[in-house]
Amino acid sequence: MRIGNGKPVQRCRQPKRYKQALLTFAGLLAPVYFVPPALSAVLGGPRLLTVSAAVAGIVVLMTYVIMPVLTHLAASWLYEQPNRKSQLSGE
Repeated sequence: MRIGNGKPVQRCRQPKRYKQALLTFAGLLAPVYFVPPALSAVLGGPRLLTVSAAVAGIVVLMTYVIMPVLTHLAASWLYEQPNRKSQLSGE
């Protein structure tokens, strides 16, 4: 694939799905365990309100805090490069 100036564009490899799933699982463990009881203690009120607020808070934490940090920390594992010999030989 080439862009307008004729230079080739390198595509980044996507991590394997099982690695993404494991990282997401690890990222969700703490917030799912701690956020709902904490909000329940603070908000009280109807269960639907508490659950909705907990889910919204967990989504925000996962999107902007937890997953970027975990992805950065696990980058070498997530995006392992195949060894150079297998790339050159076409395996």
